[in-house]
Amino acid sequence: MKKIGKLIPLIIILYISAGHQGKTTALNMQKSQKKQVELKGEVQQPGICEVNWHATMQEILDQCGGVKETAHLDQMNLTQVPNNGDVIIITKKTTSACISINTADAKTLDQLPGIGLKMAERIIQERTIAPFQTLEDIKRVKGIGDKSFEKMKDQICL
Repeated sequence: MKKIGKLIPLIIILYISAGHQGKTTALNMQKSQKKQVELKGEVQQPGICEVNWHATMQEILDQCGGVKETAHLDQMNLTQVPNNGDVIIITKKTTSACISINTADAKTLDQLPGIGLKMAERIIQERTIAPFQTLEDIKRVKGIGDKSFEKMKDQICL
């Protein structure tokens, strides 16, 4: 009988503890409906943003102020669901520098697709005779036709 008397308080303590843990679990479940992510870079409102637990990148960006015009989203998966505590950095679009066909040296012209050092020298020689007035004028150079021009046209400027 004495053993049972000692077990009753222990059972009551366990019962109370179990009931309290159930309430804590319910509270934790309510808290887990939201998560926090930190936005940095080319966003309108950088900082910590609280969003729904299953929010996608697109929903987060929309809810937290959107992105600047300079934001580079081409390589970002906007359907991805980031984790709680993630830091999201939106990078800036970079404008690639073009190579001036009127002023670039042979070494720089050599960086263009399909142009070697000999072709670069021909370009320099041709522009010495008459500067290029349009991008298509580079086709005056022997060895540069429509196909070569198409490969390089997005990388050249006057």
